[in-house]
Amino acid sequence: MTQSHRFATMVTCIDGRIQRPLDEWVRQHLDVDYLDTITEPGPAAVLASTGEQRLTAVLEKVAVSQQAHGSGTLVIAGHADCAGNPVSAEEHRDQLRRSVARLARRLPDTRILAVHAGQCGERCWDPELVAEVSPAPRPPA
Repeated sequence: MTQSHRFATMVTCIDGRIQRPLDEWVRQHLDVDYLDTITEPGPAAVLASTGEQRLTAVLEKVAVSQQAHGSGTLVIAGHADCAGNPVSAEEHRDQLRRSVARLARRLPDTRILAVHAGQCGERCWDPELVAEVSPAPRPPA
């Protein structure tokens, strides 16, 4: 009997200091066995922006991961004050929500979740799911 593995792709600015708790939280929340992580400075800002060149570069990495692992789930995770995107926590939540809305149009077959992981520092780990979108059901053939 073959065991089925569930895969997800994550784009994050989280570094090694708190990568493990983030992975564990996402694995538990999504019930996945394998998480392919793409580290990108300020992912929320990149994915919510209109900078097509950087957005396309990130989406190409996501596509490679999804094809390699058969993943239909994408997680965007990070904290507000990462070096590539120092903003307030509320602005970061807004960026994450805009990212999900924008990516839902570009990745219609992908479940997308956005996780705000607090501020870096003393309370560096405080995950909060701020947005989620699932693929629209396909009409019967």
